[in-house]
Amino acid sequence: MPPARGSAKVEDEASDKPAEWGLLARRVNPPPSVEESSPTPPPPTSGWNDEAPKKTSPATNPITKDTFFAKFQEHMESRPKPPARRSLETEPDGVVEEYVAVDVAENRENRLDESYEIERDARKRDKSGARRGDAFNSSRGKKSYAQKRWEDQNEEWDETTAREIAERRRQKAEEKARRKAEAEAAAASQTIFLPEFISIGNLGSALKMKPKYFLRALTEMGFEDITEESIMTGETASLVAMEFGFEATVDTGGDRDLRPRPPPEDMSTLPPRPPVVTIMGHVDHGKTTLLDYLRKSSVAAQEHGGITQHIGAFMVKMSSGKLITFLDTPGHAAFLTMRQRGANVTDIVVLVVAADDSVKPQTLEALKHARAAKVPIIVAINKIDKEDARPDQVKADLSRHGVEIEDFGGDVQVVCVSGKTGKGMDELEENIGALAEIQDMRAEQDGMAEAWVLEASVKPHGKSANILVKRGTLRPGDHIVAGTTWARIRMLRNEAGQELSEAPPGTPVEVLGWREQLPAAGDEVLQAPTEDRARTAISYREEMREREASSKQLAEQEQREREAKAAAEAQAAGEVGEEDAEGSTTQVINFAVRGDVVGSVEAVCATINEIGNNEVKARILWSAAGQVSETDIEHAAASNSTVVNFNSTIPGHIKAMAEEKGVKLIDHSVIYHLADDVKQVMSERLAPKITQKVTGEADILQVFPINVKGRVFKNIAGCRVRNGMIKRSNSVRIIRKGEKIFDGKVETLKHGKKDMSEIRKGSECGISFDGFTDFQIGDQIQCYDEVKEKRSL
Repeated sequence: MPPARGSAKVEDEASDKPAEWGLLARRVNPPPSVEESSPTPPPPTSGWNDEAPKKTSPATNPITKDTFFAKFQEHMESRPKPPARRSLETEPDGVVEEYVAVDVAENRENRLDESYEIERDARKRDKSGARRGDAFNSSRGKKSYAQKRWEDQNEEWDETTAREIAERRRQKAEEKARRKAEAEAAAASQTIFLPEFISIGNLGSALKMKPKYFLRALTEMGFEDITEESIMTGETASLVAMEFGFEATVDTGGDRDLRPRPPPEDMSTLPPRPPVVTIMGHVDHGKTTLLDYLRKSSVAAQEHGGITQHIGAFMVKMSSGKLITFLDTPGHAAFLTMRQRGANVTDIVVLVVAADDSVKPQTLEALKHARAAKVPIIVAINKIDKEDARPDQVKADLSRHGVEIEDFGGDVQVVCVSGKTGKGMDELEENIGALAEIQDMRAEQDGMAEAWVLEASVKPHGKSANILVKRGTLRPGDHIVAGTTWARIRMLRNEAGQELSEAPPGTPVEVLGWREQLPAAGDEVLQAPTEDRARTAISYREEMREREASSKQLAEQEQREREAKAAAEAQAAGEVGEEDAEGSTTQVINFAVRGDVVGSVEAVCATINEIGNNEVKARILWSAAGQVSETDIEHAAASNSTVVNFNSTIPGHIKAMAEEKGVKLIDHSVIYHLADDVKQVMSERLAPKITQKVTGEADILQVFPINVKGRVFKNIAGCRVRNGMIKRSNSVRIIRKGEKIFDGKVETLKHGKKDMSEIRKGSECGISFDGFTDFQIGDQIQCYDEVKEKRSL
């Protein structure tokens, strides 16, 4: 057994104790320090002899449970205190050397452990490098997977081989990255093909988006009140597709439909063409007389069989040999339709003003149309042969309306003419020719022809259409398309009824040979190379017309649903006022605002919102800076809105589109004028003011019954008219003691037994009233008429 540890005092005490107490001493004594250790163990004491009894009892061991803890506490208190913390400065030299030796040994052991960890990490790296095929692991003394495989094939492994393998792998990685980049680029610039009209649901499917997320995205983009069935134009759909990273191509039917050729780059190289002149003016100002004089001077020598063919346009040959084409009916539908479509068919406008009547409303309207078409004007003051002619007054009135005539320093020519006597007609033709030379009107005579339909009708010799050739040359046998009909030209005839072999630009001509139906006035005529090509274009146009019709119907249905929803919401929110005495409610008029800058748009919106009353108010559906676009016109047509444009130019095709779709445009650069037009638009929706004008009064002098049928009697009022006139068609009211007891219509009005339409003052009559018989002697009858007057804000 190991020697006992502890101080001598403890050992002396333990020698007098039994073996159990020695065991306790072994357990509680601390291990000896370095100074107390001895090379030879001490001899065993009596507490450790072998002769001690194997078992203890109260007789042999006086330590009991009660005294054990007291002895243990005493023993712990008698233990020596642990030495204080040692340092190199406080310890003697031998102890310091011992400490140093121990530290060196510990450091050596730590270094061995660290080298083991380093070697273990290197083995892990080698394994991972082999899995990755790292060819350069051999530089660390390890064989990579590629090197081992190379050596298995009995080939020599060197640094060059490793670099070749690494180069192959690098090239392979680069090729993989390149293919991935190309795939991402292809996915980013996907091209989709869209029709001219597409539903929201189909567009979302084409863009690979779920309907609810696509509708949410469109709402964030500014679209309102849209569903999956809503129709969107191809142009709008292409812009939406671009927002989602797609490159959209709209199928405009270019391969199926016919389109006009682009204009030539250099017009100066083309041959000249006759100018097209339209004569406009007020009714009864002598337009027809003027045209008849011009026509007689040109057609008289070309009469065919004594019959002059009136085809809506004719040509006049001037004394210089040049030709001028005149459009016959200046205000007919073809001119308006062509102007709506942005076509400048007319080159010069001759504004006819009567010298004895001066400027009239239709004169101003014609002047407005001419300015909208942006064509030069020549003023012809007609009826100069009359005694009450006032040409100076006409010039002053024109100048007051913004016409800058030459006499007052402007550039508008004024010619005094007489369509009856022919005075001044030569001067008018010369001025037209001079203005045409200044404009230098030219057009190509080759290529596919283009024209405009002036009018169409069914004549004894077949369906015919009067057209005006714009570009190219038409000949018999050519195939042409206009609207949704086509023709193989059977015959070309001029205004004198003569057959023509060809019709160059600027020539008005009658075309025979139309199939199925007639074209409409204002339709564009395009030449097709073959009959199949013409039929294909017609089929495509009919298909697009059906789509547009269905789209319009759907838009109208959505508009009705939106209005019903808005009305329900407004009624629930209390925005709709109570019905007034006339049963009318507050009407909401929609507006869309465009302007040059954001500040202008805000000012216009504020001005519009201030206009209105409890009967009518304005609501701005959308507003933005910039020019009016086709989308604005389409949205305005669908929502029945008025487009307001401030200080910004509206393109000609946008104006044409607005007129075609019935959208009202308010365009001004002065905000006060704009506000006046907005007030006028809103005033048109006000209920008229109804005033009652009393036309006659009568007193009831007698009430007598008459037998209507069998035993059925009806009371008749015997009256005498004391003021004005009692008319059967007017409304009446019965007044008793200052209070109205009846307001309605007269059923019968008789004088004796004769039915009368009116009874004048001083006459007696019998009157029965519609649905009222409770009148008495002494009641007064007032006959009145309702007069409606327009109201304004």
